[in-house]
Amino acid sequence: LTLSDLIIEKPIIVDPDNDIEIAAQLIYKHKIGGMPVVKKNKLVGIITETDILRAFIDMMGILTASSRIDVVIKDEPGLFKKALQIINDSGGDIINAGITAQQASKRIYYFRLSACKTNIIKKALENSGFEVTDAMD
Repeated sequence: LTLSDLIIEKPIIVDPDNDIEIAAQLIYKHKIGGMPVVKKNKLVGIITETDILRAFIDMMGILTASSRIDVVIKDEPGLFKKALQIINDSGGDIINAGITAQQASKRIYYFRLSACKTNIIKKALENSGFEVTDAMD
């Protein structure tokens, strides 16, 4: 048995100028562990699941000392801005934010904060009518 018996002759490829989301979608959709990165029919590298996971972890600041607070924010004008203001006024320093792709009426926003005690922020949000689904110091 040789490698020529095992190789995929027409692999799924990605261009080095594509966004990371494109590579992540292709790897997920096709259930593959990685793929060649090709520019003008020349192999310039390989991108793997681990590379993409590392990039997302870096973007989300997960390995940085941090806290997180998850808040349901309804799709009403001004509520997102109000939640941000409450977090800031309560001592939260937002590193980044994410959002679920659920229906607009029940979207959960994930706020990664510089390390802090989230109980004050949680209480302030709840006192203003927001639902806090999780808070991690």
